[in-house]
Amino acid sequence: MHRSLPLFQIQAVHLSHHLWTNLRYLQNIMQGIVKKITSLQQEVAAIATRVSRDPATITIVAVGKGQPLEHVAVAVTAGIPDIGENYVQELRTKYQALRELPIRWHFIGRLQTNKVKYLVPIVHLFHSLDRESLVHELDRQGGRYGRMLDVLLQVNTSGEPTKAGVLPHNAHQLLSAVLTTKYLRPRGLMTLAGLEHSADQVREEFRLLRTLRDELARDFGLENFTELSMGMSSDYTIAIEEGATIVRIGTRIFGERPTNQPTSSQ
Repeated sequence: MHRSLPLFQIQAVHLSHHLWTNLRYLQNIMQGIVKKITSLQQEVAAIATRVSRDPATITIVAVGKGQPLEHVAVAVTAGIPDIGENYVQELRTKYQALRELPIRWHFIGRLQTNKVKYLVPIVHLFHSLDRESLVHELDRQGGRYGRMLDVLLQVNTSGEPTKAGVLPHNAHQLLSAVLTTKYLRPRGLMTLAGLEHSADQVREEFRLLRTLRDELARDFGLENFTELSMGMSSDYTIAIEEGATIVRIGTRIFGERPTNQPTSSQ
């Protein structure tokens, strides 16, 4: 006659099975991220070499938008220390949780002036400087914290009215405003390609950004105005071919984002 297990032992067996299943699942995800990063790094190097560029001049920013902390941590330990976030609160939360890791945080989303104060002590590079009110607030907060801030001017090269960014013909005026500040260092330009544009259209948009960067650097005599932040998972090949120094990659590293996304107000 078999004796039945006590309830607590049955629960423990079920719990152990559940934990083991979850552990294996997480392990598979982590290994997948590492493989994708290795593959991406090799591909970026191959593209750069093909167009006679030094792969070391291209920075991969892993876009952590909506990704769990564990996934971001794996990306960092796998060799991508540059992490990009779109939302202020999400960046702050991840910064607090992962502050022991050697992360360079990039803010790549639309930035409200009233949220600047939360990012100034944290962010390595601001990609989305697109208006003079933001210039003044970044400079004010930079002074408050005694910190020089590296910034990129976001330019709307696609012409889409829903896209953020200064129009190309207004970029000189915005850069002039940046150069009057004490705590901002302009490092280059950023753009987002048109969502449903053809490869040829995307190439023209990236080429326009490169040409504009060269014009601004020449007109204002800026030796360190060299960065081009352009290209994401769907178009980074074209971006690198057209001179990108920073590519912002999310899906290609982490896969599709979870469905519970933060709102833009965060």
